[in-house]
Amino acid sequence: MMLSLQSGNLRLCDRVSRREAMRLGSLGALGLTLPQLLSAQTAAVTPGQPPSFGRAKRCILLYMWGGPPHHDTFDLKPNAPSDIRGEFYPIPTNVPGIEISDHLPLLAEQADKYTILRSLNHRDGDHISASHDMLTGNAYPRVSPLITARRSDHPHFGAVLSRQQPRDNGLPGYVQLPCLLQSNSGKVIPGQYGGFLGIRYDPFIVNAVPNKSPIEDPTFEQFVPREVRLHEGMTPLRLKGIGRIANQLDQRLRKLDRTRAAESLNSIQQTALSLLCSPQSRQAFDLSNEEPRVRDRYGRHTFGQELLFARRLVEAGVPLVTVYWRNGPVRTDIGWDNHINNFPNLKNWQLPPLDRAFSALLDDLETRGMLDDTLVVWMGEFGRSPHIDDNGGRNHWPQVYSAVVAGAGLPRGATIGASDREGAYPREYPISPHDLGATILHLLGVDINRKLYDQTGRPHQICQGKPIAQLL
Repeated sequence: MMLSLQSGNLRLCDRVSRREAMRLGSLGALGLTLPQLLSAQTAAVTPGQPPSFGRAKRCILLYMWGGPPHHDTFDLKPNAPSDIRGEFYPIPTNVPGIEISDHLPLLAEQADKYTILRSLNHRDGDHISASHDMLTGNAYPRVSPLITARRSDHPHFGAVLSRQQPRDNGLPGYVQLPCLLQSNSGKVIPGQYGGFLGIRYDPFIVNAVPNKSPIEDPTFEQFVPREVRLHEGMTPLRLKGIGRIANQLDQRLRKLDRTRAAESLNSIQQTALSLLCSPQSRQAFDLSNEEPRVRDRYGRHTFGQELLFARRLVEAGVPLVTVYWRNGPVRTDIGWDNHINNFPNLKNWQLPPLDRAFSALLDDLETRGMLDDTLVVWMGEFGRSPHIDDNGGRNHWPQVYSAVVAGAGLPRGATIGASDREGAYPREYPISPHDLGATILHLLGVDINRKLYDQTGRPHQICQGKPIAQLL
């Protein structure tokens, strides 16, 4: 449910009807997707931690839902049999000795800005539970055969960061673009939310898909997500007046209901009002402020504009943004789950937007002087099988796969770990999803050795992995 307030539906005077009072009093409930994740950036190094601790002031996670094929992107096997190596060929990058897919030429020119991890591995071939592990750094708690999001799940990295490093800059603690991540059967993917930390640590989900041309959609150039758009006649000043009335009513209601849920709703309400009233937040969410050439550089498609959106948000002060792959209609976009037609899918609509947008993001961050303290992670829940099946597809393969990391003082122009000659299993330096999660949290200044307490006061391990020593 999104926060959407319209002028004209409320009478801002001392004569408030009972219905209006009820609507004002429930203002907090209108923003259940808005996290109470406000922040105060504390980058001080904890005593006893290595210099790499807390080196990232912000983070952009690029999550390739469906499982991108490592053989056809960042770990090609040109000497393998044809039913393994496939149709693509490796090309040299601007770093001697590192080669990537010939369908990623722009990223090949940016290889001196990132490191490829080629030995990620685990044993879970299910999209939903494996995604939980990648997004939380913890194993999915299989409490029933049904795999879907629950409040007992481990929290997303953004939720942990918001809990451990609360901020107060009028912006969400972490933002999720461009949609709620769901399977094609409608199951909500666990690991996106605050989990056992509660709803106040849920992400601010921007359901926005700016993938139409200006001709198809005249509002494209003025794109502002509806979640932060004030309707005609509603000004920040009037909204603050509504907030004061709502706060007075909520104070009376909380005397009757002092539950944790009521407290969470009130904090969410305050966050929602702060977000809508803040010029800084409204400017950050307005892509029309970007020069056309910059928007062209990222690509005039959903994924490109969402990565540009992510850069604007972290630059404005949002500490963590997760961008889920979405470059087609909701519930019809298969992501990277290429069980059939793997190579046409990659050539026609997966690799070109990835290449353009990801390379633009890295170059843009470097140009703006942000890459050294911004962590960028490109990953999926697993890779694809070495052998190409009769349908021209590759199937789920968690036994080994690749990820890409950049920024935050990490090595540049390097590879860590390796798969075997068929890209089937790790050959050296195996890395678990939990290790990658521990590395992300470590770089963001979260001490993974501390306990994380749920709403009932029970302690939990923050992350089950260890930071990747070779990377740090």
